[in-house]
Amino acid sequence: MLLPEEVEARFRRIEDALAVTAELQRRAELRTQEDVQHLTAVQNAMARWMDRMAERQDEFEGKRNALIDIQMRGDQEMRAALAELSRTVDRFLKTRSNGGGN
Repeated sequence: MLLPEEVEARFRRIEDALAVTAELQRRAELRTQEDVQHLTAVQNAMARWMDRMAERQDEFEGKRNALIDIQMRGDQEMRAALAELSRTVDRFLKTRSNGGGN
């Protein structure tokens, strides 16, 4: 039993529309997969960058702490040298004022 030509034409248009829809959906799925892959790559790159930044921050902290230690030792050495200089000047002035002025 054949359908009237008008109905057959409608079915062909529906089939054509379904084929176009299926192709559009396939393309959208491919684009979505590509987008997901791209976002995954970006996320992985960001994770590697953050790991690298954390390593650099650790390096920076180590160098900063070393500089602080050096500065503190330098300050202690300077205080010790200044205290020794002060004692030397005091001894010199006491010696001079206690009859050492020839």
